[in-house]
Amino acid sequence: MALNVGPDFKQRWLDVPDAVRQAFLDDLQRICAVLKPETNIQKWLEKDAQAQQHSDEKIEQAYAERKAQLIEAARLRRQQALEHSLAKKRVAQANYAQALLLDEARQFAQQSQSLNLIRQNLQHETQTYTARYHQNPETSALNFSKGLISVTDTDTEMLSELDSVRLRLELEAETLIEQAVTVFRARLHQASKEEIDYVLSHSNFSDQPPSQSSASS
Repeated sequence: MALNVGPDFKQRWLDVPDAVRQAFLDDLQRICAVLKPETNIQKWLEKDAQAQQHSDEKIEQAYAERKAQLIEAARLRRQQALEHSLAKKRVAQANYAQALLLDEARQFAQQSQSLNLIRQNLQHETQTYTARYHQNPETSALNFSKGLISVTDTDTEMLSELDSVRLRLELEAETLIEQAVTVFRARLHQASKEEIDYVLSHSNFSDQPPSQSSASS
């Protein structure tokens, strides 16, 4: 007569804890002992009750330990996955910060180049306008004092306007640089805050041992 143990019995038998398999084997030997003619049924029943209780306790303890091992293994896997994710996130943030630095350096270089070009243009225009005006030689016959004063006033006004434009451009450039630095710091602060929030939201693992009721189930 074939024993119906269901599909995949061998794999299911190997998957149970060693203590559970041993308890089942002890139960089987105890059952086989009752089939022997010399076995005293009354004594066997008394011993069987105690043995069955001991066997149930061993099986319950073995499954409780196996459950604790599975929970710990799952916790370690989650911890490793979190650490791997955090490492990837740190690398991405480092690359992002490096890209920001390179972009800021590029913008600063472009702004510095533009400022140098503007400064050179201003100097060239100043020299050009200054070269247009020169003091006429003084003569006793003609009095150009009024005209000289007019030329001097015009030249001074033009130089003042050019200097004002130069100062305004330099101030605008400094303002743009300060704004870029402020934006960069804000981005770094936000990236750091996101990483901290990510760690806090993914580190709430349960370290509580399983309850007796859940273990027995």
